[in-house]
Amino acid sequence: MKQTKHIIILLSTLVAVLTGCEKYLAVNPDNRVRLSTVEDYQAVITGAYPQAYHLFTELYTENVRYYHYPDYNHANITSWLRPLYLWSDNYILNNAITPEAAWRKYYNNIYEANVVLEGVDQASGDDALRRSVKGEAYMNRAYCHFMLVNIFAKHYHSATAATDLGIPYVAETEKEPGRSYKRDNVQFVYDHIEADAKKGLELINEGFMKAPKFHWSRASIHAFLSRFYLFKGDWEQSLFHSEEVFKLNNSIRDLFSDYDQYFAVGDYTTFARRYFETHNTNILLVNYTLEWNSYFRGSLYANAFRETFHPNDVRGKIYTRWNNQTPNYMARKFRGQLPSDGQSYSDVALFVVEEVMYNAAEAAVRKENPDFQYAIDLLNQILQRRWRPYVALDLADYPTEQALLDKILDEKNWELCYEGHRWFDVKRYDIPVTHWDGTREIHLPPGDPRRVVQIPFAELDANPEMEPNPR
Repeated sequence: MKQTKHIIILLSTLVAVLTGCEKYLAVNPDNRVRLSTVEDYQAVITGAYPQAYHLFTELYTENVRYYHYPDYNHANITSWLRPLYLWSDNYILNNAITPEAAWRKYYNNIYEANVVLEGVDQASGDDALRRSVKGEAYMNRAYCHFMLVNIFAKHYHSATAATDLGIPYVAETEKEPGRSYKRDNVQFVYDHIEADAKKGLELINEGFMKAPKFHWSRASIHAFLSRFYLFKGDWEQSLFHSEEVFKLNNSIRDLFSDYDQYFAVGDYTTFARRYFETHNTNILLVNYTLEWNSYFRGSLYANAFRETFHPNDVRGKIYTRWNNQTPNYMARKFRGQLPSDGQSYSDVALFVVEEVMYNAAEAAVRKENPDFQYAIDLLNQILQRRWRPYVALDLADYPTEQALLDKILDEKNWELCYEGHRWFDVKRYDIPVTHWDGTREIHLPPGDPRRVVQIPFAELDANPEMEPNPR
């Protein structure tokens, strides 16, 4: 992983993608070095894979709660995290994990994808490799736009998507400095994401990938499409792509093994280090990610959330205190390496088999001819490897669609908490959230405009045609 990380850093500098101007959507093309071979472009796209920039959205959810521990909490970290926790647009800028940072980094990765797509056809080299490199570029472009539109725009609704403000879909590098960008509608963005993802699925050849789980594969592309169509409300297509994943990989994480060998004996660091390592067969796509979850003394802890797990559920036991005198629990999923920049990094999975199983369960319940038993069977397959002793879920306990949907979403959150999934379910289903700010409760009711994250103010200032989200 260290070698992969160094390659990524090296290749990112190769194309000089960090913007020197105010707009995040545009990068000065004069900063590019000349690329001449297909292998050059392969190196660029290898270094252009997005991290889990969306992890900050966990702060918006009920998975964390503010606790005022004046003798323990770190004031600087608290000042950084707390505005996001309270759904404020006025968070501290120039921090690595914020909506502003996600906007900038996703568009940087989109820029790199467009550099590849515009130049690789003229490069010398093997045509089969060329096709696969293009496939990776299309998938990076699709995924980054998908994350952006689901963070900074309304959730997709077929009746309003053609008029709802989306985000700019950037399909080329900026040719004229000073271009102003405006927001495309949500339908336009989704249509182009779908087209790019289909091209990616057609073109990618896994034979060229030395570390497949750090690259798009057929399984991870189908996992992306499973999520894409779920968010779009196309239940049959979501179910179809979920089943395509299961044909290629239906492995469920062996949580018991690592828990017994490492966590139960107090080796929390090894447990966290292994949590997203590629030896786990359930992982479909992973990347080395700058994350906030392993910061201690940050005032936002899992104390309340960990109490929601069933006593039999081993997932509820992978929490530790950072300080024995203060109940400040956090999930030990993240290893929290601190390299020279002083930030916290971990491997983080972008797609896992379990998410696809929850997608399939939800789609099976919501489709025209629902199959409740299929959904329960999927949940039980996971719970067999999570509960000790295992007690199977009984369909009779979930007699209505809503009851079963609630169970699916709860199980999904218990499985994938702190991995950046919950906020999108809160948003899709308009789930109310209440946060404690230290003196009073702050509510995020259904329909609240703060469910759509504000476009970064620097982008609004630089692009006069860019409309802000309503407040």
